[in-house]
Amino acid sequence: MKDILSILDGKWEDGTRPKDLYNLYISKKPTEYLETIVEGLNSSKRKVQSGCAELASLLSEDTPEILYPHLELFISNLDAKAPVLRWKAVCIIGNLAPVDKKKAIPSLVDKISFFLDDKSIVLQGHSVRALTKISKAFPETAPTAFKRLTASANRFPGNRVGFIVEAMEAFADYPELVEEARDFVESYADSDIKSVARKANRTLKKLG
Repeated sequence: MKDILSILDGKWEDGTRPKDLYNLYISKKPTEYLETIVEGLNSSKRKVQSGCAELASLLSEDTPEILYPHLELFISNLDAKAPVLRWKAVCIIGNLAPVDKKKAIPSLVDKISFFLDDKSIVLQGHSVRALTKISKAFPETAPTAFKRLTASANRFPGNRVGFIVEAMEAFADYPELVEEARDFVESYADSDIKSVARKANRTLKKLG
């Protein structure tokens, strides 16, 4: 095993960036590196902490069941002082939703929705994606998530509203929401912002 904490504490370049470490080592033996990553999340060294947050995020995409026993850590990191820990905690919680056997994540919809108004574009984007993933895993949360997302559209100026527009695809399988989702998306189909208009028209096709 590589001493990934020492590597992350050094200079990040080709081969030593978090994504490189993940692809080269961690993705091949995720269970062996899990505890080291969790340890790094609590490191006093900012680079190690942020690097392990990114590694945990990548791990949650590929093998969420491995990371799931540490769900409480990521829930607590929603209030972390370091921005990157908050960003990644939201992302990870969304990825863990499909394996949440204890059903602890649905109660976090309101908490994550609060971040839709954050000044950080990164945190806003992660929150949008997390809410759609939670909605798919727990259909009972879909109406609340839908309401929060559409209500926050004015907090996504310019082409950033495309995040919300694309998110409407997640509600295509909910008869009670799909018509309202379609109406919302149609309001952007003729947007003067070309990227938003493209996303709107693409999403309309997926909504039926």
